[in-house]
Amino acid sequence: MNLVNPPSLVLNGVEFDFDAGLLHGEHGEDVPLRPQSLAVLKHLVANANRVVTKEELLDAVWPGIAVTENSLSQCISEIRKAIGDEKQSLLKTVARRGYRFVPESQAPGIPHDRYPQVHGTASPDQHETKSRRSLIFLSAALAIVAAVAAFIWRPTFDTEVPTSLSIAVLPFANLSEAEEQAYLANGFADDLTTELARVPGLFVVSRNAARAYRNSGLPPAKIAKELGVRYLLEGSVRRDEVRINAHLVDASTVGQIWAERFEGPFSDVFKLQDQVTGQIVAALQLKLVPGKANLAVSGDTDDPEAYQAFRRAIEARRTDTPSGTVEASGYLRQALALDADFGAAAAELAWLHWDADDARRQALGLSWTEIDDELYGNLAIAAGNPSPGYYQLISELLVREHRSDEAVAALQKAIALDPSDSWTYEGLSQALIFNGRPAEGRTFLDAALRVDPGWTEWRHYQAGLAAFGQGRYEEAVAQLEQVDVRSPNPWTKFYGLHVLVAALAHLDRLPEAASALEQLRGLLSERQEGQPNLLIAQQFFVYKRPEDIVRLLDGLRKAGVSELPAGMEPESAERMNGVDIANLIIGHELTGRQVLPDVLAYHALIATDGSVTRRVGEEVVTGRMWVQGDSLCSAYPRKLTGCGAVFRNLSGTPGAANEYILLPRFKRYEFSVTK
Repeated sequence: MNLVNPPSLVLNGVEFDFDAGLLHGEHGEDVPLRPQSLAVLKHLVANANRVVTKEELLDAVWPGIAVTENSLSQCISEIRKAIGDEKQSLLKTVARRGYRFVPESQAPGIPHDRYPQVHGTASPDQHETKSRRSLIFLSAALAIVAAVAAFIWRPTFDTEVPTSLSIAVLPFANLSEAEEQAYLANGFADDLTTELARVPGLFVVSRNAARAYRNSGLPPAKIAKELGVRYLLEGSVRRDEVRINAHLVDASTVGQIWAERFEGPFSDVFKLQDQVTGQIVAALQLKLVPGKANLAVSGDTDDPEAYQAFRRAIEARRTDTPSGTVEASGYLRQALALDADFGAAAAELAWLHWDADDARRQALGLSWTEIDDELYGNLAIAAGNPSPGYYQLISELLVREHRSDEAVAALQKAIALDPSDSWTYEGLSQALIFNGRPAEGRTFLDAALRVDPGWTEWRHYQAGLAAFGQGRYEEAVAQLEQVDVRSPNPWTKFYGLHVLVAALAHLDRLPEAASALEQLRGLLSERQEGQPNLLIAQQFFVYKRPEDIVRLLDGLRKAGVSELPAGMEPESAERMNGVDIANLIIGHELTGRQVLPDVLAYHALIATDGSVTRRVGEEVVTGRMWVQGDSLCSAYPRKLTGCGAVFRNLSGTPGAANEYILLPRFKRYEFSVTK
């Protein structure tokens, strides 16, 4: 790499010797920076005042090596720390594009247009082909195969459109006289997205990403560039005697390469969908997957009326209101009445109850026990004819039950059914992180960003969680600070603030950790969850590996988070450590009573492998117990994970069966070991 006029630059008091590739502090001391980070800084300085895309940086620093954008993000974080640019005044992030180095105006004797240039990078050749952007797709049928699909980019005038086989199905226009018939046009576009995503060799952007371009009026080339695809499918649908007009545009040439009109009675709606899919695939010179067309999202039903009710329910759910929830519930029940084996409808009805907050529960007229009954009852129906939605929800529950291995396997099946669904990749990212595989988890978050471009607060949280799991606390903080604590979404803030507090404490940035902890206190107070404590963290951060939960708890403890809820520690009792708890509990039989919130008989039989059968009153459940740090944790179906402290009751006796006390968050048990 040949350099032109390589000077030394001063960046916030740190001297950058461009020729030697070294950083020196104010007193001449070396400022450490990894070679990759130095290479990134060198390239950005060489291209000062120009937006350098992530793809260009990846090609320049890691030529011929497949790495994720996570590696680049880590380098940027390290550079900013080294040159004291936490406020991003020198190295600016350009959303969804890349980075821009803005020189200090007071840089001595060096005009901004005279910064060193690396030949071939400052003014890229418009005929040079650049390649980067990789996405790992995980297919699972009977066997699971991991494959990496690389996407090639090339410039076309003032925009860059991929030359790869990649497509977005834009929202179809509703030409029916009634606006309420829009559900059919929306559903048709969604179903085509799923069908095309199953075609080998074709990358399909998610329906959520494409939906943002409804009535946008933007030129095809601009839409294609922003979505990262070459082809766009557009069209319109009329409900009465279904009429479909569709056309396929090659955004790299802005030319229409295929157009067709399809007509038929509504009873032939599935046949019409298959015809459209088949002709698009033929136009792209690809081959369809043999066998029955996948109807998992289009309804997994042969009944057009059941399909119509399902699509109406999806539209009602998108209103995200209690009244919309009630309306959607009615349509989904109607769909299941028409087709009792309609797996996708049952899964959506289960999701509806899983998502219910108190306002939606009241609108549905159900108690919390009835909400759970509906959730698990509909999941049982969905299991007979599973859809992507079924696997997504079951994985969410499996993670909460401390069964992340099974959750990962379930989400792999969801990807095989619908590779275009970004939610599945996000779910797989979280499951892998809690499974002790944070680097893999970040890879699938990158996959979600590929099929559905754009950062959300939840994705910032997941990126922060993945970095935290790898001990990269600076990177974790940078991501987690992107979560807006004023956001109406409580769960992203709840999870994000826990990890942010711990990461800041590990970095010894204790005043900032105290500030984040105060925000967490406010959030928990609003939700009437009490004050932050380690039992809450253990309930919701369901790590498989002990070292992962220890990392979180140590950080929270260092920040001043209490071990137990205020006022919970019993009098005349001595807390036990993890080793003593394991010796006392695992492989033994416990007898006693639940004291709070109600007085009930208590009995538990724990095997040496941690499997447990527990009776409280008349309720008998089976699950698993394990020791986590100095807490006893358990997970049962429909009860999810919970942890508690164990104490020796100094005033207890074997005859009273109260020698020990177990304190989960909301209950109290007194027991003795009988076997």
